[in-house]
Amino acid sequence: MLFPMKPPPERFVLCYHCKAEIAVPAAARTASCPACYKGIVLDDLAVREGAGMAGRLSTCGKVKVHKKARAVTRQVEAGAGVEVDGVLEARISSGGTLVVGSKGRLKGDCTAPSLVVEEGGIIEGGFFRIGHSPPPPSPAP
Repeated sequence: MLFPMKPPPERFVLCYHCKAEIAVPAAARTASCPACYKGIVLDDLAVREGAGMAGRLSTCGKVKVHKKARAVTRQVEAGAGVEVDGVLEARISSGGTLVVGSKGRLKGDCTAPSLVVEEGGIIEGGFFRIGHSPPPPSPAP
């Protein structure tokens, strides 16, 4: 007797390149966007102690900057939110809540649907758009 196979569970994410909503397998760590054909990262990204960076951090998941970590980068794009418990200097585009922890320090422009700054958290300037969806991506040069 044959039994029909269940399709694998899916989740929906926004492509950080073209902002298209796409379905991906729940267990997938990376995917290719069927709308723009670019590769996307689905995992959460963590910046650990002593790390520094350049370029950009992009994921459909969360970006977390741990205590004692410092991330200086051009851009952070996170579909599920950003948590800052260390130091983050970047232009941030988040599809989820931006949380600056009690030991966190944030410097740069930010677009997010909501912002939480715990007591002791520091924001060092920048242009903030809270309550708006991230802007569409700029065209590649």
